[in-house]
Amino acid sequence: MKKVLVIILLILALIVATGYYFSVPKITLHGDNPIEVTMKDGYHEPGFEAKLAFKDITAHVVVDSEVNDNKVGSYTVTYTVDYLGKSAETERQVNVVDREPPVISLKEGKSITIRSYSQFNDPGHLAMDDSDGDVTENVQVKGYVDTYNKGKYYISYQVSDSYGNEAKVNREVIVAGEPIKKIEKVIYLTFDDGPSDTVTSRILKTLKKYDVPATFFILDYGQNEEKIKMLKRAINQGCTIGLHGYSHDYGKIYSSTTAFMDNITSLDAKIQKDLGYTPFVIRFPGGSSNTVSRNYEKGIMSQLVKAVQLEGYMHSDWNVDSNDASANSVSAERIVSSVKKECSEDTYNVILMHDSASKETTADALPEIIEWALEEGYTFKAMEKGGPTIHQRVNN
Repeated sequence: MKKVLVIILLILALIVATGYYFSVPKITLHGDNPIEVTMKDGYHEPGFEAKLAFKDITAHVVVDSEVNDNKVGSYTVTYTVDYLGKSAETERQVNVVDREPPVISLKEGKSITIRSYSQFNDPGHLAMDDSDGDVTENVQVKGYVDTYNKGKYYISYQVSDSYGNEAKVNREVIVAGEPIKKIEKVIYLTFDDGPSDTVTSRILKTLKKYDVPATFFILDYGQNEEKIKMLKRAINQGCTIGLHGYSHDYGKIYSSTTAFMDNITSLDAKIQKDLGYTPFVIRFPGGSSNTVSRNYEKGIMSQLVKAVQLEGYMHSDWNVDSNDASANSVSAERIVSSVKKECSEDTYNVILMHDSASKETTADALPEIIEWALEEGYTFKAMEKGGPTIHQRVNN
């Protein structure tokens, strides 16, 4: 019996020895290969095991890693084992990627309060990225703070790193309190719905005669070269060109925020191309207080007053209505009377008028309005970025 046992043990030993002799080590990697890791998380070895025949030789594996998990790239981890004169090697590919957006820090915090009629100075920002480092200079800042109207405004800060990771943060600016100083006896002449061949031309002649500037909130003028020349003439006379919209169709422009912004930005792009001029002020068709927009999208005006200023536009309504649009044909006398009645010495006067082709009486009334205002000691100004605007109550 003992002899049989000895023989069996010898046979088993021979089998094991033969297994070792004819086998090669095998390294098995745990986890994925290739494996993707982010810079944020870093590379952590998923593990491995090695065997030679029936024996676990994992402890003999040597790992050589070139992975730099602080830098995007493709790296190799090499696993080598050498046991009883037998060796094996395998590799794992590690792809380090950047999925982390930059971090934007706002100096003085995400919400600040300033006094109305004061000057808004952005406190500044800092942007850092784990791959690109300091990307502060690449930050795009958008928004407009109307210090002449109390309320909440927003400045957006946006930046992307080299790998397309985007960061965006908004700063809330609250305009509150009583004005520090108010300039009085100022008139802003504004004309909507132009340019027209006859009326706008007549208005420009009058403005030049009295050396008075104005602001024109224009619609699409097509490819009309004469109108392009007219608008350039207005700019050369010190006038401001504002945006009323590519279209005045309420059903189209007030159907969505996207539709309205496309309406504005398409005209903006056209003006920049044709006139070499960058508009900065808009007037909503019907004013920001219009209720007709309810027929197409409930609450859209509340969305739009924020959307336009986040794009960097100031918007202005009016506080003096010339009433030239109250009927198909309004007499020059009535227009003059309305302006005189509604102008005030204690505030900025933004007068609503129109220069579409049907408003000949507006052009008729303009000389008398200017002469009256000059005699009363008013100063005329065109709208300027950072200057006064009028905001009516939003009703939708």
